[in-house]
Amino acid sequence: MEIVLRVDEMVGGESEGLLRWLLQEEDLRGLARVSARATDSPGAMGGASLDVLDVILSNSIALGGLIATVLAWRSSRPAPPPTVQFEVNGVSVTLTTDDPETVQSLIESLRSAEPPTDTTTDDPEASPDPRP
Repeated sequence: MEIVLRVDEMVGGESEGLLRWLLQEEDLRGLARVSARATDSPGAMGGASLDVLDVILSNSIALGGLIATVLAWRSSRPAPPPTVQFEVNGVSVTLTTDDPETVQSLIESLRSAEPPTDTTTDDPEASPDPRP
């Protein structure tokens, strides 16, 4: 599952902080690859700012661990904590609260955006024979 994370940069350096937090999280080791991507900032003087994190999860089950880690990171930030946008296959949801029902809805939205795995099989009995 490929996820793009964007952090609301009200205070500079939030994306870098989340990147460090994700890389140090033991529960995600072996389940997630995290990398940063610099993008041009409008109005920036020739520089680029880090505002996008790419996360590749080994499976959709690890999504809950990723969101729990992001929630823990948000709770460590000064009030109000930054919002974090998750995007999977063009479906975008924003994490602005730690309300369990909202978080569960967010997880379900992201999991449903993941394309189904290929269930094609070589078993001839799994599909009808097209010949008469």
